[in-house]
Amino acid sequence: MATKQKSMAHLQCELPGALHAGLKAAKKSKRAGKKRKDALLARGYYWRQIERENKLQELMEKYDKSKTGNLDREELADLLMDASSGGRKPSDEEINFVLNTTHREDKTAADRITKSEIAAALDVWKTHEASLAEVEAHFAKYDVNKSGKLERNQLKALLTDLDEGLAPTDEEVDMVMKTADGATGDPTGGINKTELMLAISLWYTHVEDKDGKCCVVM
Repeated sequence: MATKQKSMAHLQCELPGALHAGLKAAKKSKRAGKKRKDALLARGYYWRQIERENKLQELMEKYDKSKTGNLDREELADLLMDASSGGRKPSDEEINFVLNTTHREDKTAADRITKSEIAAALDVWKTHEASLAEVEAHFAKYDVNKSGKLERNQLKALLTDLDEGLAPTDEEVDMVMKTADGATGDPTGGINKTELMLAISLWYTHVEDKDGKCCVVM
């Protein structure tokens, strides 16, 4: 299991021998001029991209049991289970979340993962797994009626606490709710556990953007 996790951890592969030469030479060289350093860095980047492409191809060949050139739901589930820290099989809800989040800009291909999307899907899964304890803590505090989802007022209370007591506007709550609710399937009128970190991420991004605009000096 450890070997599988290392091979898929954000596809950050160690480059053997000559493949490493560009990056190592550029970092160590004290005599090389700017053009030479740029060329060495470019060569290192080129080989990193080649190695990354090879790793994606290896993963596709391993998990694409149907030989369609894509990963369907079952094949994606096998990939995510092997990438899980404890070999945990993802639920249908979690598979929907990975698919929908990976395909946020292209809903027409939401039932499969292409080779170029494997890295994004693994990043979504790793981030989701790392946040499970935080999600449980938030639900224990804010899901006061134990419905299994954060309804509008409960979500607003969470967003208020995340922004140091500053309550979001109704429009801001609606924006987060509209975007995150339904990330695992049909909208339910609330944010479930799998959708919560997406909602929090949207809120933090919105707050940072808002603060940045307020601080711009004309």
